Amino acid sequence: MNLNVFLSSIRNNPWVTPVTMMALVLGALLAVSLKTQQSIRSTSLPSNRFSGLAAAYRDQQEQLKMANEEISKLRERTTQYENEMASASEKTRLLNNALQEAKFLAGLTPVEGPGIEVVLQDSKKRPPANSPIDIENYIIHDSDLQRVVNELHAAGAEAVSINGQRIIANTAIRCVGPTIQVNGIALSSPYVIQAIGDPETLMGALNLPQGVLADIQAIDPNMVKVTKKNNIQIPAYTGSLVFRYAKPVVSTSSNASQEERDSAR
Repeated sequence: MNLNVFLSSIRNNPWVTPVTMMALVLGALLAVSLKTQQSIRSTSLPSNRFSGLAAAYRDQQEQLKMANEEISKLRERTTQYENEMASASEKTRLLNNALQEAKFLAGLTPVEGPGIEVVLQDSKKRPPANSPIDIENYIIHDSDLQRVVNELHAAGAEAVSINGQRIIANTAIRCVGPTIQVNGIALSSPYVIQAIGDPETLMGALNLPQGVLADIQAIDPNMVKVTKKNNIQIPAYTGSLVFRYAKPVVSTSSNASQEERDSAR
């Protein structure tokens, strides 16, 4: 009796059969999905591999930071010794003054002064569907940082850093995988560029029409932020100072004679 009522109900409601079949299919898919997840957990790479790599990376970064701080302290101590030695005589004092000036020009001395701060960061947007704009335009590249640094130097910046890395004569800025290396240190977005100089001049140079920031701002204005600062502190360069091939040119008597002849012409 009950079976007849059930069959009669199905005949009177044709949607029951397809809905029932769909429920069975969905149930089967869910079971397969759960089984697949269990299989991945048991047979794939150890689940802690990526977290382990991230922890190792953080450890390396922390050790690097500590090493840079130690280098900075040792160089400060060296400067103190140099100043103490300079007090011995007038000659050593003059030599030490020349040495400290050379270190200042080489970026081996922390500096402070007015300037600007430029923050460049990857866009959170993505190009619209069927847009001819490449998604690479929504990412900050090494060429963007290099162009900004060049423009700042051309506008009279006396000291520049990127995420705390002092820019000196042999600083390289280049993409390595998903990061940008500055002085061999891997940095990631956002990139904070600090420059000491006349704030008005530096700001004007960066905001020129079709200037270095115009292309980035055209993609997404939020990728760029420029702020004037009354005081900026830029750390000293803490990388290697070893030169393996370049040597100072030693002036010989023949070279000196040639220079005298050249100057006499």
